[in-house]
Amino acid sequence: NGVGPVMGETSPTVSSVSPKLYAKPGGHHNGRPHLGSRSGSLAAGSPRPSLTRQPSAITEVTGDGSKPRDYLILAILSCFCPLVPINIVALSFSVMSRNSLQQGNVDGARRLGRNALVLSVVSILGGIAIIAAAIAFNWGRKYDMTLPSHSLLYS
Repeated sequence: NGVGPVMGETSPTVSSVSPKLYAKPGGHHNGRPHLGSRSGSLAAGSPRPSLTRQPSAITEVTGDGSKPRDYLILAILSCFCPLVPINIVALSFSVMSRNSLQQGNVDGARRLGRNALVLSVVSILGGIAIIAAAIAFNWGRKYDMTLPSHSLLYS
């Protein structure tokens, strides 16, 4: 009657069964966890951790009872000094320290925070030295221009 398939046909037919029924254990199509999952942890088959940063219980309290500092405010203040490459690196270390702490890497956050502190202090002190040298140089030039030249007096 043309409604059902004829048993004698040899043409391949497409199965209408959902591919989810053929999934391997673990709930994923290919047996591996989905690489784009945002579970907040490292997936078994994933080459990198997920993109979300969820703090764990480890980040709340460290061995000495306090969280490591990231010195973000100091790094931002150092960006107003004229030592441009150093203060930008200090700011990036500070942000990386904050991200490491949120991921649960307390030792890495402490190390990056110390680097941010050192670079921020170097940037601020170097900036103060550059500004003081520029003021002294310009003030000295201005003072030299107001005095008469010795070569004009004796010629």
